Amino acid sequence: MKNIFLTENQLNYISKKLITEAVGVPEGIIDEAEKLYNFISEQLKKINTKEPKYEFGSTFEINILDLKLKELEVEVSVETVDEYDGEMVIGSMGVYNQSRFDTGIKMVIILQNSKLDLALSFIASENWEPSDMYESFTKDSIETISILAHELKHRYDKSKKKMGQLGKLAKYQVYASSGIRFGIPVIDDFMRKSYFISSIENLVRPTEIAARMKLKGVTRDQFYEFITNDPTFIEIKNIRDLTFDKLIESMKNEMDRIDRLLTHVKLDPKNMSDNEKISKILELVYINIVNAKINIFDDQFYNAKDRLDQLFSNFIGTSSPFIDKEKERIRDKYISRTVRYQNDPVQFFKDECENFNRLGNQMLKKISKIYSLIPDEKEQTNESIVNWDLHQKLMEKKYGKRPIQTTYNFKK
Repeated sequence: MKNIFLTENQLNYISKKLITEAVGVPEGIIDEAEKLYNFISEQLKKINTKEPKYEFGSTFEINILDLKLKELEVEVSVETVDEYDGEMVIGSMGVYNQSRFDTGIKMVIILQNSKLDLALSFIASENWEPSDMYESFTKDSIETISILAHELKHRYDKSKKKMGQLGKLAKYQVYASSGIRFGIPVIDDFMRKSYFISSIENLVRPTEIAARMKLKGVTRDQFYEFITNDPTFIEIKNIRDLTFDKLIESMKNEMDRIDRLLTHVKLDPKNMSDNEKISKILELVYINIVNAKINIFDDQFYNAKDRLDQLFSNFIGTSSPFIDKEKERIRDKYISRTVRYQNDPVQFFKDECENFNRLGNQMLKKISKIYSLIPDEKEQTNESIVNWDLHQKLMEKKYGKRPIQTTYNFKK
């Protein structure tokens, strides 16, 4: 066998690459997020006209391991919300990825290119000014860069995975972008938690936290305090600790809102016990989640030809010979799996709370590994003491006077 000798630099590079891959933070991604932040900041600062939407692009290189992006397109929008009169804030960021469903392999194919399409949305009051966008974006640079790193990790993951299950994507999007709100805080918070702990979001959480850690210059002895106070870490702990019993107890504290929702859907809460009301609300939530999942599935599953065939079939009142029977079989299978709690919606919430616990523990363990990304402290070097007396006085100034000890203080 031929011996292979590696230099120290090569060994360090391989070791660092293995660590970053194991932790889930691709090497260089935080530096690229900083570069992207600086570019977008400069563009926002130039805007001096009030428009509902802005677009700017550039030849812009982003290199994250083997992902090489050469073009950037940023779409900026400003949305106003009724009764909101606070400062402009970042509402959301997202990266676009084109995809298509392949009937043959029954998977979503992620179309690959060398472009980063980034959407940036601000939420503002009616009297916002163009300069507010720059002020909002740069108000907390560390937080904004960590969000950009989060989005770059999504883009990186899509470049590596290249295909996925449409059902999983629909489950993610139902919480991320369906806009379902029930007006019951604990239920709306359950929906937010479901989005936060989703598998797609979990892939990017270590990168998001690692960005904050690096930008704050956290050292190894500061890591525990940093991580236990990080908002993402705290949120995941709260999600992990949500049990079904806690969910029900919280709902019991919101019976007024539950009554209003039941009345809104033409039910009479006066003839129902509290337990019956809670069960009915959970059923309504489940129905809406299922319907949203199927709608999102259909939007991505059917192409223009499929929809024309369906329209023609409905028009003539019989099954069209052009409808793809295999696609209908795939859809029927997805629907059957999605509505499997139809006869027991309460069990859906019990199982989801158990998933929160399992996924939360997995994520907390993974996030704790970003400790390994903190650079080693500088090793103490040998030094030649030239002036002994002055050197000892300097040590006293740095560390204080050392008491003269009279007993051994080590333990066996």
